[in-house]
Amino acid sequence: MKAVRIYPKTNFHTYLNSDTLWGNLVYAYRMLNDVKKTSELLKEYSSTKIPFKVSSIFPFEIKKNGSKEITYYLPKPISGVNIREAKNPEEMTYLKDFKKIRYVDKKTFEEYLNGDIDDNILFERFLSWKRDFTESNKFNYRESLSPTFILHNSIDRFSGSTLQVDGKGQLYWEEEFVGFGNQLSKNKEVETGIYFLVEGENTSLIEAPLRLLSDIGIGGNKSIGKGSFEFEIADFSFIQPINHNSYISLSLFQPNKEEIGLLDKDNVNLFYDITTRFGKVGKDFNLQFQDKNPVICFTEGSSFFITQTLSGSLVSTAKYSDEQDIYSNYLCFGVKANLRTQ
Repeated sequence: MKAVRIYPKTNFHTYLNSDTLWGNLVYAYRMLNDVKKTSELLKEYSSTKIPFKVSSIFPFEIKKNGSKEITYYLPKPISGVNIREAKNPEEMTYLKDFKKIRYVDKKTFEEYLNGDIDDNILFERFLSWKRDFTESNKFNYRESLSPTFILHNSIDRFSGSTLQVDGKGQLYWEEEFVGFGNQLSKNKEVETGIYFLVEGENTSLIEAPLRLLSDIGIGGNKSIGKGSFEFEIADFSFIQPINHNSYISLSLFQPNKEEIGLLDKDNVNLFYDITTRFGKVGKDFNLQFQDKNPVICFTEGSSFFITQTLSGSLVSTAKYSDEQDIYSNYLCFGVKANLRTQ
């Protein structure tokens, strides 16, 4: 398993869930090769030896204290453990803050994997940290990577001034992800960025596409400089239990037909959030943007109490020239866990 650390040079316009990230990598692979080679690559996903699969992006930070200590964050597992009720107004406030936690550091995530903690234990740690801020009980967490909205105005290309429609200037808002980190940041103590995990039979296939995307940008608005970055690839591993009772997904995940039957059994516990993905086919494939078919899938951090490996699926969400399928990636990037139950 590898971790690809991304150091943004500008703000990103697009959030990189696993389906978007994989789509950009395959798009760059097609630009560097051709349609035939890309089709051959996609056919390999129907075998048991998948070339590569990716997680969604997560935050990381590097302390610039000489040692360059790296803290990786991962989604806090969604579990069936109920957190105790607050005993007083102070605890009620802290409980609301606790429920906003989206990412925990790698060490805490591994404690979840090995059944050493659950949400109740973590909440007690959070309370202790809130009441007594010290280095010894430091609590590393991050909330959601939410967008910032930037105000723009439309330009009249003939006059070079603000476009006027019915005597009014045309202002609009666009979202950008400042929380991904930016090399222009003035914070000299901590450097932030995003990373994703990759594993498979031939993970080196992503290196050339990454180099291309780092130059031209990834996601939307790359024509105006958004989404450019530098990157590093490093080894990565988890401390996982010998005997596991569940899997945690680190990617968006849609079960295949066989897995739907497996997960639908009465004795299988699932704890999850779901989302509906509405993608688009860009102008590189079509003269006009084309909506993809919507896909309902499990979100990152969802937990599935089964011991069988979950695969997920590539889903045909659109067609190119009414002939060739365009796929979206909903393979499960699963991590073995021995999660606590209520």
